[in-house]
Amino acid sequence: MNTLAALPWQLGQWQAVTAAQQRGQLHHAWLLSGSEGVGKRSFVRAWVAALLCEQANAQQQACGVCNSCRMLASGGHPDAHLLSNDGHLGFSTDALLQNEEGLSYWIPKPNSMRRDIAVDAARSLIEKLSVTSHRGGMRVVVIHPASDMSDGTANALLKTIEEPPARTLLLFVTVFPQSLKQTIRSRCQQLRFATPSKGEALSWLYGAHPDADAVLLAEAGGAPLKAAAWLASGESKRRELWRKTLQQVAERRSDPLQAAAELARDKGEAGQLLRLWQTQMQLQLLENGVWSARHESFHALLLDGLRRLEDHNANAQLLLESLLLRWRLLAAAPASA
Repeated sequence: MNTLAALPWQLGQWQAVTAAQQRGQLHHAWLLSGSEGVGKRSFVRAWVAALLCEQANAQQQACGVCNSCRMLASGGHPDAHLLSNDGHLGFSTDALLQNEEGLSYWIPKPNSMRRDIAVDAARSLIEKLSVTSHRGGMRVVVIHPASDMSDGTANALLKTIEEPPARTLLLFVTVFPQSLKQTIRSRCQQLRFATPSKGEALSWLYGAHPDADAVLLAEAGGAPLKAAAWLASGESKRRELWRKTLQQVAERRSDPLQAAAELARDKGEAGQLLRLWQTQMQLQLLENGVWSARHESFHALLLDGLRRLEDHNANAQLLLESLLLRWRLLAAAPASA
């Protein structure tokens, strides 16, 4: 798989940006948005590499071997910047958009508990942009996740967006575009990434992971890169075990109390289990159309349980015991009950 090319369902967006570049009408600020796992970061990696590549091909794809591409891979390109929760860093075509050995202009203090993109990181970037390009070409700044910008950071960048330095491109990447200040959104060209069709997503997913399946993709909300990450990390096996446990409890082949004790060992995992449980119920509804008042009531209990877990005021094991006992009764009830 070519990691410096747009994904199959992103060809429309790729054609739009490359055509604008060829016309000399490439807007200086872009807002890239879409659900988690649809490939926004993948697109950004390919686009930044193409913009800075010294010998891009006819499709405007980066070669991957020139000096610029090699520097990007290591996070050491002086004209590629990343603003993130980790500070102001060198942008990398690594999957995380940064490289441990890459450039580091400003980072938060090690004991800092802040979770936003700090204004000091933005000030560091602005200082670097005040001088000319190191390699005489374009400069690209990626802000990810843009929704994590503090108010101070957004305000600090506003002048840069309004009066951008020559040949400088700013790419704001987020799942939540509505959380950005209107002053930022209104100055950006929008580039939206929809969830691909099921057939297109499965075709790509099977090519990357032959052991993938449609159930996992559905649990990932149809987002193929999210499903792929689960497969790569082993998360898919854990989810499969959860599904099996729920089925065994429903079929009275597993004791609810014993299952709850096993599942509640990690409170964070208990929350993920409840989310999977909700998804499973919704998938079953789509598959067989069975959804009674009892199903509605139980689904509400799952939502309430998740809220209580996230508020840290619930005992995970007791909560799961109650839910699994009710789950077994729900499975035994007539479909119309």
